[in-house]
Amino acid sequence: MAIYLDHNAGAPLRVEAAAAISRVIADAGGNPSSVHLSGQRSRRMLEAARAQVASIAGAEARQIVFTSGGTESNNLAIFGAVSAASRRRRIISSEIEHSSILAPLAELERRGFDVVRVAPDRDGRIDPARVLAALDGETALVTLGLANSEVGTIQDLAPLATVCGKAGALLHADAAQAVGRIPVDVAALGCDLMTLSGHKLGAPAGVGALYVRDFARIAPIILGGPHESGLRAGTPNLLGAVAFGAAAEAAVLAMGTESERIGSLTSTLFARIREAIPGVGLNGPIAGRLPNTLNLTFPGVLGESMLIALDLEGVEVSMGSACAAGAVEPSHVLRAMGRSVADARSSLRISLGWNNTADEIDAVAAIIPAVWRRVADAEPMPEASAR
Repeated sequence: MAIYLDHNAGAPLRVEAAAAISRVIADAGGNPSSVHLSGQRSRRMLEAARAQVASIAGAEARQIVFTSGGTESNNLAIFGAVSAASRRRRIISSEIEHSSILAPLAELERRGFDVVRVAPDRDGRIDPARVLAALDGETALVTLGLANSEVGTIQDLAPLATVCGKAGALLHADAAQAVGRIPVDVAALGCDLMTLSGHKLGAPAGVGALYVRDFARIAPIILGGPHESGLRAGTPNLLGAVAFGAAAEAAVLAMGTESERIGSLTSTLFARIREAIPGVGLNGPIAGRLPNTLNLTFPGVLGESMLIALDLEGVEVSMGSACAAGAVEPSHVLRAMGRSVADARSSLRISLGWNNTADEIDAVAAIIPAVWRRVADAEPMPEASAR
């Protein structure tokens, strides 16, 4: 049986989410927008789920807009903000964002917007002072990830809120990786918009949400009806929303113990790998990192070879890099953090979650060094690639 260590890509379905889906299938068949009895029963389920999702970020239910996932939420935040602030032509972000932020920003740049991308330090931290230095009266939006999906670095966004507000710019936090793993509170952050994703928590893929602070002005990007307070047209995904709500509630209830448990497992795994593999490197900070995330550079091997060999041993991890035209491209996050192409191509992301056990981590701590030695002996990295 596989040991799944790719929770940052998507968590396995929680039992609570599966049970919620079964209840919806058994009890609800109406459109939540309909006025008849079946529709209103579905509506109550939808609104209960909205409250559950809101609770994971310290928000109020009416501030949650359901979407099809984190990607749509990020697109709604970005395009919605610049559409509502039509005279402002600047957006501030960073070089290490998820593709669902980078791609919309590239499109806006193509349309003539001024996009400022702040570089991180070697641990993946974005200096708030550098963000604020780029802020001006033309800025419509500051959009940053609260926790990086590849290396787990947690950003300090709280210093940005007041200054952004005074400048008339909205502050958007992509918290898809953070919620459920660390405490997140929209009031403490002071953000106007926040992206949430269901499948990172143990809901099925295909459902997400955008927190929209009261009086934060954004325009819808999907038109065709008054659904979701007029910000997202279309019949709601009731199954997805209810599963998201159940997963969010389960994550909130378990966070006090789970964050510590998973952090301990992650630390144990890193310590044993570091002891067994001389020269293995951690990408990201020791402290101020998601408790479930390790991004490691393995000396003398290609990450792709390690990933395949580990998969054959039943250990599922990821590279955190994109595949294009049959070639594995080095991670843009690691390159922005100052890693060489060779180091970026030799790196793997290991991300734990709710279903991982101490026995699994004990097994993985033995498997990874054995696989590294085998790959290093069989496929030593060419000298040209190491430069």
